[in-house]
Amino acid sequence: MILYTPMQLELVLAGMDQCNQYAQQREVLFNGSTLVVADNGQGSSQVVRLISTNPYDYLKPEFSPGAEIKL
Repeated sequence: MILYTPMQLELVLAGMDQCNQYAQQREVLFNGSTLVVADNGQGSSQVVRLISTNPYDYLKPEFSPGAEIKL
């Protein structure tokens, strides 16, 4: 990718070191639905995102972002 900008390189790349937060997330199959979760280090995981084509999955409180699940 080529980025043409009159801004300084330090301003353009500011915050790039924080992009590794996605490396700590993973996809899992839980109760028949695919979830993106982040491990919290206490033996459980926190739901980041639900990946589903079933609209009823989005109404389940255990799949809501921020919910804690045990895998």
